[in-house]
Amino acid sequence: MAQYKLSIIIPVYNVEKYLGECLNSILKQQHDGCEIILIDDGSTDSSGFLCDGYRAEDITVIHKQNGGLSSARNAGLDVASGKYVAFLDSDDRLSDGSIPSILEWIDKNDADICFMDAIVFYPDGRSRSLGDCIDQEEIRGKSKEEVFLHLSTRPKYPGSACTKLYRRDFLSEHGLRFPDDKRLSEDLGYVLDCMLTAEKFDCLNIPYYEYRQNREGSITARVDMKTFSGMQQFVEGASEKLCSGKIPNDRISEYSMSFVAYEYSIMVWRYAWLNAQDKKCAKTVLKKYKWVMAFSRSKKCKLVRWLINIAGLSAGSKILDMYLRNK
Repeated sequence: MAQYKLSIIIPVYNVEKYLGECLNSILKQQHDGCEIILIDDGSTDSSGFLCDGYRAEDITVIHKQNGGLSSARNAGLDVASGKYVAFLDSDDRLSDGSIPSILEWIDKNDADICFMDAIVFYPDGRSRSLGDCIDQEEIRGKSKEEVFLHLSTRPKYPGSACTKLYRRDFLSEHGLRFPDDKRLSEDLGYVLDCMLTAEKFDCLNIPYYEYRQNREGSITARVDMKTFSGMQQFVEGASEKLCSGKIPNDRISEYSMSFVAYEYSIMVWRYAWLNAQDKKCAKTVLKKYKWVMAFSRSKKCKLVRWLINIAGLSAGSKILDMYLRNK
């Protein structure tokens, strides 16, 4: 079996319009030492057929019954052989020149997790930074507590599984896998578990991941009770993991609660998008977990905490939504 430096796991489901652009963003780069694993998750369009057309020595294609994004990623982890693993969604793409830089980094480093830069791009050609704003100098060579302190003050929780490199043996040794229950926002808990388990971190500040926005049919483009519940599962599960009652278990848990506060603030925003019936259930959840906002460390979260304290959940959510729509 070839010894790869990097395994890129790409779940595929009904993305015939975007799959070529996704794969070509890798193939047009110098990618010797990199394997691509395509997981056709029961596509009903021509995506599975297109995957087969890309089969090669360094491109593996697996067809499976539809099980959702987490199931597909886990299937990729089962067969990955690279020293490091990365996840790429099949409607997104990687930045030009990123793979050679990553392969060079792998030759010289052994961090459990490496944070990467990302942008979002729109159909009209606009793009902007994803906004993680992670400073390499505050990550590389720092203690775990120092890393969490820095991350806790960032504008947002770096909860995307796709903006990181993971040492494969680290994932395997600790049984770190995605929750296979078809929840949405599955990245949030997975990334937190990986971060809490990891001991050595790094950051590679190069243009790397490019998220497609406003794709027709994308589950991330919809906001309903199912998407709200995905974030709710993270807030509930992380709070229970990190705290005894409402008190963090240790300093790292305290810093990590800032990530929970960030996702809670997103729930407040998304509350404005729900229908009247769903709002009744959502409001109960938001009231129950309002206490997590006490651990806000970023300016954005502190502003949301102030807003809902002054205006209340319903009015605060509307004001936040109007602000973000017009930003």
